Parts: sequence; C-alpha cells; structure tokens
Amino acid sequence: MKFKAFPIFFVSFLALGLLGLFLAQSTYLENKGYDISSLQFTKSYVLNAIMALIVFFAIYVFRDKYRDLLGFFFLGGSLLKFTLFFIFLYPGFNQDGSLERLEFLVFFVPYGFALVLETFFLVKLLNTV
Repeated sequence: MKFKAFPIFFVSFLALGLLGLFLAQSTYLENKGYDISSLQFTKSYVLNAIMALIVFFAIYVFRDKYRDLLGFFFLGGSLLKFTLFFIFLYPGFNQDGSLERLEFLVFFVPYGFALVLETFFLVKLLNTV
C-alpha cells in the first residue's frame, strides 16, 4: 500500500464497512421488531464516522511533526469519542433510566469497527514513518 494512498484506503474502508454494518444491523433490528428511529441509530453511525475521520486525519497530518505523540492522538481520539457519546447519545438512551444492551450495541458496533480500522491504519502508518 502506497503511503499517499492511506487516506483514500481509510475513507473507502470506513465508508464501505460502516455502510455494510449499518445495513446489516438495521435489517436485523427491524426483523426483530425494533424501531431503529427511536434508537438514535443513524446518529450513532454518523458520529462514529465523523470522529474516526477526524482522528485518522489528525494522526495522518501530524505524522512527521509529532511522530512520538501519535499514540496519544489515537488515545485522545478514543476519549473524545466516548465524551461525545455521553453528550449526544447517552441522554437519549438513558431516558427510561437504564442503558439497555441493545442501546449500547447501537453505539459500540460502529465504534468497535472504526477503532479496529483506526488501529490497523495507525500501525501501518507507524511502520512507514
């Protein structure tokens, strides 16, 4: 994989992966009788996609100048994702007083995918810098 193609590959894998997960998870939930509009489903996927892009491009842009700090950018991005979860998604999930497993999975499935993808590309990036 060529170094300059990293952003293109990352954005492509992220978009296709999240779209595939979105379709699979929404189809599964609708077949089980859940109303995905009440689960903040789309909001969760969009939030995770935007944050993954921000974290990746922050690491990519600062890869030469702050090479020793790239791991901290990655960890800071994860912390920022959870902070945004508690600001934007948690209040809606916690309206009934508890965070159910289904509500957690609506956030964690796209978060987990984006985290694995970010980790893979960070390792590739660190091996080429």
